[in-house]
Amino acid sequence: MNWDAIGAVGEILGATAVVVSLIYVASQVRAQRWEARIASQHEITEAFRHAITAVQNPELADLVVKANSGLDDLSDSERLQIMAVAQSMLRVWEEAHYQFLEGRLDQSMWEAMLAQFTDLMSVISFQSTWSLRKHTYRKEFVNFVDSIGAGEYKLK
Repeated sequence: MNWDAIGAVGEILGATAVVVSLIYVASQVRAQRWEARIASQHEITEAFRHAITAVQNPELADLVVKANSGLDDLSDSERLQIMAVAQSMLRVWEEAHYQFLEGRLDQSMWEAMLAQFTDLMSVISFQSTWSLRKHTYRKEFVNFVDSIGAGEYKLK
């Protein structure tokens, strides 16, 4: 075997190693994207769960029901509580909207969250909070919320 043949074999082995490495890296990137998507969905679900557990407090639950008739009869501290609850949920949905736009939240999960979101946006306390605080959210989310219709929130 001459040196040219040995060099050609070396080049073929080197090219093969590069292709195998690229295939491996591609599979790792795909797996990492999948894991990031799962983690993102889990984090949003946990954030929503955390936001709604505040309403398990009986006094706050009574206040939420009272606020559903309007904010005019609430004290300033009660209005602050209601707005804090609404904003915590709005922040979760803002994050979900962002993750959906970035492709980290799948369509079926987004649609389920959107159904719940539109139902809650029909509640007076959410509508009031949105109108008072929407300037604090990302423009894309504001445009999105302002473009969707309200659903129907039911307790019975």
